[in-house]
Amino acid sequence: MFFQVLITAHSLLRWLVLAAAVWALFRAYRGWLGERPYTANDQQSGLIFSILYDLQITLGILLAISSPLVQVAFADLGNAMGIDTLRFIVAEHIPLMLVAAVVVHVSSSFAKKAADDRTRFRWEALGFTLALLITILAIPWSRPLLRLG
Repeated sequence: MFFQVLITAHSLLRWLVLAAAVWALFRAYRGWLGERPYTANDQQSGLIFSILYDLQITLGILLAISSPLVQVAFADLGNAMGIDTLRFIVAEHIPLMLVAAVVVHVSSSFAKKAADDRTRFRWEALGFTLALLITILAIPWSRPLLRLG
């Protein structure tokens, strides 16, 4: 039951994370290329993206811990690497999503410390773009796009 709740929440939250990324990227590129002032709404869009990403990572870690599939894979990594689904989850999905989360936070941190608004927007635009690309590569697209149980 707990596993089903986690997988459903993880599946649904994926779409919120992607929507938040698109919104934060829109604001970052609009500010950077349009040379706009950095406002509280700009900061909030990046913060929402970051919070949703962290929540998704947390759900993903809990899911990995409780997943029978992941437990089987970690019990015998050698054999798991020969099975496409297991290899993808263990060697690509989990590590790449963690890297993307780090990229979101590092770029946000550099943006906060930037000396001017244009640099702040540039850090967010480039960092969030990289995080979104990594995320898109690491999503298991072969699985159902919406898992409700």
